[in-house]
Amino acid sequence: MGDRARDSSPESRIGGTVGAYRIESVLGVGGMGIVYRASGPDGKHVAVKLIKEDLAWDDTFLRRFRREARIAQTISNPHVVPVIDTGEHDGVPYLAALFIEGGSLEHKLERSGPLGLPTVVRICAQVADGLEALWEAGLVHRDIKPGNILLDSAENAYITDFGLIKESQGTVLTRPGQPLGSMDYMAPEQIRGEEVTAATDIYALGCVMFECIEGRTPFADRVGMQILWAHLRDEPPDPTRADVPPEFTRALKAALRKHPSKRPRTSLEYARSLAEAAGIPDANG
Repeated sequence: MGDRARDSSPESRIGGTVGAYRIESVLGVGGMGIVYRASGPDGKHVAVKLIKEDLAWDDTFLRRFRREARIAQTISNPHVVPVIDTGEHDGVPYLAALFIEGGSLEHKLERSGPLGLPTVVRICAQVADGLEALWEAGLVHRDIKPGNILLDSAENAYITDFGLIKESQGTVLTRPGQPLGSMDYMAPEQIRGEEVTAATDIYALGCVMFECIEGRTPFADRVGMQILWAHLRDEPPDPTRADVPPEFTRALKAALRKHPSKRPRTSLEYARSLAEAAGIPDANG
């Protein structure tokens, strides 16, 4: 049993190949897939995502992964990670995306703590630009969080991981009333299992921006289901930093309003409001 467990571990693929790509290291393990750093036939690095083998038999998960690959290939935006190839390896679907040097926003926050206002404003503007491209294609990401925002060596931001995307006109690949997403960034309507819209992603973006400012999510002092209850019922706290003016706090928390219709109409509108409140009106993606 031990040998079998080792053979099926994410690390067991290191040194092997998936399609045309040689696996070099594990980048991350999520709820649906495993992401590897790999090299292609041309020697360039890519990020290869494989569905977890224990989920490969599940038709719902397979359809979701294949949809992710198809959707990702239709998006062309400087702040959305481009998918360059898809296929199947030993019956397991995979996709290969451009490898972004520099790591995730999550890792940056872990290393550096809260970010300066100019950096927060710039990252928000770039993520907002990428979100607009998804929405224009009729998609909702559903899982905007620091781990799904990559930063290159110049700290330009890219949205990645489309595993929870829902086509606004397509089939919902979850059971009715079953929320998908990450607890610290979930909008009230998402928690209730209601329809998700662009406003849902704006709420998550607001949570991410709060974390960039404070180094913690809005309800990080809660645990488990208390976090979900707080998203549903409680007013998020104000940032505690002395360099955050009251007008920035108001703009920041506008994305965290409980009702979707009360939030900024677009992510770009939200990003502009943060820039203006921070006195950086020329910030752009």
